[in-house]
Amino acid sequence: MGFDDFSHMDRAKEKLMAYVLHTEFGYTKASIARLMGISPQHMGQWIREANYEIQIRNLSNEVNALRQELLVLGYTPIKTLDANDFSNF
Repeated sequence: MGFDDFSHMDRAKEKLMAYVLHTEFGYTKASIARLMGISPQHMGQWIREANYEIQIRNLSNEVNALRQELLVLGYTPIKTLDANDFSNF
């Protein structure tokens, strides 16, 4: 399996695949980089970026769940500010 096998994938999926291969399957960054046809330094950057994206998505899911809990408890968003609200100042 070589770089040609990954040519059909988009970068986001490749980054996540690299992340899983490294963090969960134990492959080295150098071996994954060789497989995907990029430099080991670039691979390290991909793995860091994937890690950040995973953390952000997880946090977004938590925030969405809390938002739903607050709505169930009866809390609602405050009126959206409009520039016209300040036209008299």
